[in-house]
Amino acid sequence: MRFHLFSSFVLLGLLTACAGAPDPGHDPEGRWVGKLIADQGTCPTARSSTLQIRDKNILFTPEDGPLVLQGSYKAGTQHYHAELSMQDVNHQPLTMVFNGYPVGQTIGGLFGTNTCHAHITMTRQ
Repeated sequence: MRFHLFSSFVLLGLLTACAGAPDPGHDPEGRWVGKLIADQGTCPTARSSTLQIRDKNILFTPEDGPLVLQGSYKAGTQHYHAELSMQDVNHQPLTMVFNGYPVGQTIGGLFGTNTCHAHITMTRQ
């Protein structure tokens, strides 16, 4: 009986913790982490990538490397957009784009460059 009562309290605590997590569609602010999964081309998939949403600013760091895509967030929207325009090693234009959106308690997203198309699911850290 004690074990059953204890497991009921543990389950209730877990359900309460999950229910208390802010919905990214209404409160996306924070740090979100996940790994890119290549759909086409050569993509930065070896390490985790990070999305940070703070106030009106969005930062997406593919593979937590030195390149940071930047954007702005408008409260009430459910779209998180960041990009970085630069030149590649051959001095050709290179644009990196991240588009994210709430999916339940996660943020899903698409990442693309001239040579990469990938998707990602990120959880709040």
